Amino acid sequence: MIYNSDNKNNVKLAAEKILNGEIIIYPTDTLYGLGVDATNCKAIDSLNKLKKRTQKYSIIISSIDDINKYAYISQKKKQKIKKIFPGPYTIILNKKKSYLSSLVNLNSETIGIRIPESDFILEVVKKCDKPIVTTSVNYHGQKSIQNIKEIESFFNDIDIFKKGKSTNSLGSTIIDMTKDEVKIIRYGDGDFVV
Repeated sequence: MIYNSDNKNNVKLAAEKILNGEIIIYPTDTLYGLGVDATNCKAIDSLNKLKKRTQKYSIIISSIDDINKYAYISQKKKQKIKKIFPGPYTIILNKKKSYLSSLVNLNSETIGIRIPESDFILEVVKKCDKPIVTTSVNYHGQKSIQNIKEIESFFNDIDIFKKGKSTNSLGSTIIDMTKDEVKIIRYGDGDFVV
C-alpha cells in the first residue's frame, strides 16, 4: 500500500507496522529508506533477505540526548553534532552495550546514527519509543532507487510512506567520530567541514 507521509494519521500507522515487525519505506532528508525495529532480530533478518545480503546498519533516533543510550560521546563532539543534527548526516561512534539487536552491528564496535531532518520519520521513531534500522532502498550491489515509481514497482509488497515524486540525493555524509580526529568517510548531501 502507498500512504501519504504528510498525513499525521500515517505516523501512527507506520509506527504500528514497525512494532509489528514489518518493513516500511519512508522519506528522509536524503534518500528514501527501508526501516525496521532495531531491536527485532526477526525483522532485521527479513530486511537482510530483502536486500539479498547481511550488512551492518545505521539507526535513526529522534533526539541528540538518545545518542548516550547507544554510543559513547564526549561533550566536545556533542557540541559538533548539535550543529548538524537534524540533517543529512550519519555519524559513526563507538557503541555501548544496549538492547539493540546484534544484527544491527554484526560484532562491530561502532554504530552509525542518523537524525534526519524529516518530521515524518522522527515522529514515527518517537511513537515507537525505540530506534529503527535505516538503509537505502535497493538490492545488494545496486544503486539506491530514487524514483518513486521504480520504488513502487520493485518493492510493491512493502508499505510505502511517500512524500513527493522522487529524490535527487547523494545520500548522507558519513562522519567518523570514533577517534579524537574527526574524519569524513563519504561526502553526501551534507556540507560538514572537519
